[in-house]
Amino acid sequence: MILLLRQTCPFIFRTSIIRITTTSIYLQYQQKNNLSSFRSRKNLFDIIPKSIQPYIRLSRIDKPIGSWLLFLPGAWSIAFAGTTLDNFILMSLFGIGTILMRGAGCTINDLWDREYDRRVERTKTRPIASGEITIRQGLIWTGIQLLSAFFILIQLNIPSIILGIISLIPVIIYPLMKRYTYWPQFFLGITFNWGALMGFTAATGIIFPSIILPLYFAGIAWTLHYDTIYAHQDTTDDLIVGVKSTALRLKHDTKLWLRAFSIGMISHLITAGLSVDQTWPYYVGLIAVSYHLHQQIENVNLNKSQSCWNTFASNRITGLMILASILAGNFFKYLS
Repeated sequence: MILLLRQTCPFIFRTSIIRITTTSIYLQYQQKNNLSSFRSRKNLFDIIPKSIQPYIRLSRIDKPIGSWLLFLPGAWSIAFAGTTLDNFILMSLFGIGTILMRGAGCTINDLWDREYDRRVERTKTRPIASGEITIRQGLIWTGIQLLSAFFILIQLNIPSIILGIISLIPVIIYPLMKRYTYWPQFFLGITFNWGALMGFTAATGIIFPSIILPLYFAGIAWTLHYDTIYAHQDTTDDLIVGVKSTALRLKHDTKLWLRAFSIGMISHLITAGLSVDQTWPYYVGLIAVSYHLHQQIENVNLNKSQSCWNTFASNRITGLMILASILAGNFFKYLS
């Protein structure tokens, strides 16, 4: 909620004559207009009833970067199947399903982690941790989101529906992994990139392991890259509350491992491209993606939270670059 600022400027004059220049009148008028303009600006979420806003924040709808990172592997997979109107419609269905499933996943995560979240500075204001939403309300909200996602899922073919139902397993167990392993980011990758398995399958009606598995593994390596950077924001709090992460495991070797994750990602994207006979624009695009990943690793300051967040968020550009590369390769294939 954006706070409206009040400016109070009391003047106490000790002289009987006050001279106000034309310039000062103009400046006061300009400041008044600027303040009025500021007050008129509203955030999109300000118009949503206050009773609903905690659920918006619980599902992270106000922070769309996570939805992008969940959506893009599925979009790559669909695009690999061809650039057609039906596939673009399919992408839109995946987009809606992404928002719903991400919301359900975040709610489940916050239900599992409510005690930890209360002890971490960045997460203590989350709706369940802060008490804005009760456990019962959280469970009901999870059910509503999953049921809505199911209505999207049944629009797809049978193999995709089966894969979609199976995806609930990693969605439910992922939040537990940070309690038992220093590699919860790997399990997040398994969860977040499930769309790579479903997209091509939904577009073709057939499961092609030689195509979807390399794409899936590329997505997992990508998640290890960006979520390890993200995890460096919380290393101090994680040590205090006993939560594990790749950031704590890799420590000063993180950037070396980030390069390994990036190489793994690009290698699997090349393999996926070869499996569908992609054309040269796709591989040129991957060179640009490689440079973008290199710049992320070079420039991120893992000791500064804002730098970690900015680098993490820039991975939306990474995913869109890959999607653009696939579409460019498809277009050149069509011309040929």
